[in-house]
Amino acid sequence: MMFLPIRIKKHLRRLTRQLTWPMMFILVLAQAGITYLLFVLAGETELTRNPLQFLYYNMVVISTVGFGDFSPATHLGKIIVSAFQIPSGLIIFATFIGKITQLFINIARSNMIGTNDFYHYDDHILLLCWNKHSTEQIIKLILGDKKRKKRQILLCVTDDMKNPFPDSSEISFVRLRTFSDTEELQRIALSKAKRIIVDGRSDDETLSIALSIATYASPDANISAHFFDKSKAELLKIHCPQIECSVDTSSQMMVRSMQDPGSSQVAEQLLSTLSGATLYSIKTPELIKPLSFGLLFNQLKSNNGMIVIGLSHFKNGDKMQLNPQANTLVHSADYLHYIADERVDASEINWSELY
Repeated sequence: MMFLPIRIKKHLRRLTRQLTWPMMFILVLAQAGITYLLFVLAGETELTRNPLQFLYYNMVVISTVGFGDFSPATHLGKIIVSAFQIPSGLIIFATFIGKITQLFINIARSNMIGTNDFYHYDDHILLLCWNKHSTEQIIKLILGDKKRKKRQILLCVTDDMKNPFPDSSEISFVRLRTFSDTEELQRIALSKAKRIIVDGRSDDETLSIALSIATYASPDANISAHFFDKSKAELLKIHCPQIECSVDTSSQMMVRSMQDPGSSQVAEQLLSTLSGATLYSIKTPELIKPLSFGLLFNQLKSNNGMIVIGLSHFKNGDKMQLNPQANTLVHSADYLHYIADERVDASEINWSELY
């Protein structure tokens, strides 16, 4: 007899795993329905007069809460409670609680091992690949931009690893078999992502992933890929001109620091959202007429605290004009690159007052 509770627990766990949710709800309704009919036959009019009141009473009994505000009045009714309602109710209630518990355990496990589907995501940020030297810093910098649009971050890896950010509600995690499988790309809603960063452990991996996703990504998505070898970046630009490629500049930075002391500190602060003024970009809206860069520079500095340093007609920064002449014209849908203490949205600028 001492092993009976253990056996019951084993059977309940097995039942919980095998029972589907529709069948679970059918059993709940069946237990309540049979109990109700038995009480009707027993003449328990006080318990059966109001079906909603009976459901409340039944739940109080099978959950063992037992408020005592309702109870059977007849001997037959008491027998029904002790012989059927409580035993059947306890089994079903325990199974239901176990099913709910298993559901949350499965959700937590899926989040840890990256088996969830994210096809419902939209307007999100994709980080493709895990690089232990840079991925954590990338996420810190993204979250450090306090005025950024609150997009969900989805970290996508092919490594055999668990979620490195299990406690963050802003970062989701998914493990893929490969970045070249269209079904896997649908899992991460690649076609609906607005920001995509490709940062492989090697230039070859970065190039391979970027080429794989380029066809399926949204034409409006901002895609950036980081390389150490300039030739790999140029190769990607030939095949995917819409992707913005950044190349490691450590050697250039060392020379600049040697010739102009403090240059490395300036560059670090301009690229970091964690402290001080930072480099941002903004797309000009539909303008009444083109604006001269000199006028735009003075007005944005005076009115919005922005120092405009560059101009490009392309989203990925191609043909960038740094510190252009004052009479250079700025047109609608041009991209301005500026330095400010925090991001300035286009809607915060009164463009009509700039003329």
